[in-house]
Amino acid sequence: MTESQSGSDRSASASPILRLLRRLIDVTPAELPALGWCWLYIFSVLASYYILRPIRDQMGVAGGVSNLPWLFTGTLIVMLVLNVPFSALVKLLPRRQFISLSYRFFAVTILAFGAALHWASPEQTIWVGRFFFIWISVFNLFVVSIFWSMVVDIFSSEQGKRLFGFIAAGATLGAIVGSSVTASLAQLVPPALLWKFCRPSASVNCSGRCR
Repeated sequence: MTESQSGSDRSASASPILRLLRRLIDVTPAELPALGWCWLYIFSVLASYYILRPIRDQMGVAGGVSNLPWLFTGTLIVMLVLNVPFSALVKLLPRRQFISLSYRFFAVTILAFGAALHWASPEQTIWVGRFFFIWISVFNLFVVSIFWSMVVDIFSSEQGKRLFGFIAAGATLGAIVGSSVTASLAQLVPPALLWKFCRPSASVNCSGRCR
């Protein structure tokens, strides 16, 4: 070990963040940057999903509760179909390029659904909502599996035993924060917008918010 490396390790070990983390987990200064980015990564992924999930559930119910079994069947079919190109791209593209393209693709699809819901008529909103229900379920499966496949490549088995629990805690906190953000924003959403999402099915009470 060179003198400069030794000095950087000493400065990292003196970091307040590292000292705090070492009270919780066994982490070395060299592992800290990768651990921090992975923690923030899964925190963001789960927060985004738990912001979208209540919208997904409402859109599925608005199309009729009796149609939910078909929506879950559609989710299974789409997942099976997408596994083929997904596996091919994993083998074809370098990891960094594949991850970047995958998340950009999912981001574009979410924006496209937002635009479709904004411009759709009440009758069209029912079908857009059904596709949205299926797609968000697929979104959750793939974005989480991509993350864990990357993490397994970054850390060794020994490192995983020490660090994966802490990373998983980031996922849990992301889910809590995402749910809290959705609950808070729901109090600020104009009633007219709530009516737009609830009105496609007159038989659905939408938890009493549409009457």
